[in-house]
Amino acid sequence: MPKRKRSPLITSVDTLRALAIAITMLSLSGMTAYASGHLRNGGAPLQPAAPIAAPATPTTATSGRFQLSHAVTTTTAPPVTITRVS
Repeated sequence: MPKRKRSPLITSVDTLRALAIAITMLSLSGMTAYASGHLRNGGAPLQPAAPIAAPATPTTATSGRFQLSHAVTTTTAPPVTITRVS
């Protein structure tokens, strides 16, 4: 006796895409709500790492009509090197 071929649960491709998009958006909004609720909580899991303190160099700058007379501290980031393999 031949086995009957099973029909798919969702037959429309557009319905399947809409369902996948809805699930993705729901999970992203849930993660965003969770993260925003725990942003300032020190006991929350997955806290971001503390920033690396770089030496600040005070500089003053003048340009155009604006004159900055107070010291502006700037930090320099370490150079990023990219190795490309072809």
